[in-house]
Amino acid sequence: MCPGDEIMTAGSNLSAIVPELWSGRYYDVLLAELPFASLISNDYQGDISDLGDTVNVATFPEFDDGEELDEDARADASAITVSGQALTINKRVVKDFIVTKKAILQSLPHMDKLRELAVYSILKKIQATIIASIVPSASAPDHAIGYTTGTTLALADLLAAKELLDAANVLASERHIVLGAAQGNDIFNITGFISSDFIAGTPMSSGQLPAAMLGFLPHMTTVVGNTAFLFHRSFMTMAAQQGMEVKEYDLGVDGKRATRVNVDTLYGLKQMDNKRVVTIS
Repeated sequence: MCPGDEIMTAGSNLSAIVPELWSGRYYDVLLAELPFASLISNDYQGDISDLGDTVNVATFPEFDDGEELDEDARADASAITVSGQALTINKRVVKDFIVTKKAILQSLPHMDKLRELAVYSILKKIQATIIASIVPSASAPDHAIGYTTGTTLALADLLAAKELLDAANVLASERHIVLGAAQGNDIFNITGFISSDFIAGTPMSSGQLPAAMLGFLPHMTTVVGNTAFLFHRSFMTMAAQQGMEVKEYDLGVDGKRATRVNVDTLYGLKQMDNKRVVTIS
């Protein structure tokens, strides 16, 4: 470079004509898995499709043991008392947002992404409500138990939870276990759950949880902290009277050059049985 030469750089002299480009592909934030809503019962969903805000669910207890009867003897009739529980549709969860007309016209397409995130926001709230509503039986035997060592999930912990459900005559099919990240990774230290001698697949290679563990279908999410949930899907039920609804409104009638998007759902939630769920914490 000769003395006295002046150099034009992109950062100063030519900055006015250096274009900025925005990619049409968005870099997604990392969203937590939301397994609970799909794992609990929705058996009464159809019963609330008409007018009304409550589904009354009857429970029939079992008769006592039958009795042996001599040939010429008379048997006394037995009776049972039917009980009921109410599933009330009383929870509305919403997420709304407004985008100006100018933003819609001049920015990259974004409405689909905003709708998707609004729906996720509602699902996240529903899951938080489900988790907060889980109350295992506190009567002996207590269905809220602790880890044998710190917060490390061990085979003994899983067997203790399984035994509690077995002792309560909980059906073996449709059992689920939801684990936090730490406990989900503890599974890889339990030989029986990763050895090809016991299971199909290669969890140590794939990094995925086994398809089943002690009869439980495993799920992992970061929203449960160090608490493990083991349950039969019938322990809690949910019914939506209004499914996820997404509506757009032109705010021009209010003098605003903008579009409002309202996302909401109306549902009910009820824990039906506190002995069909166990927590380890």
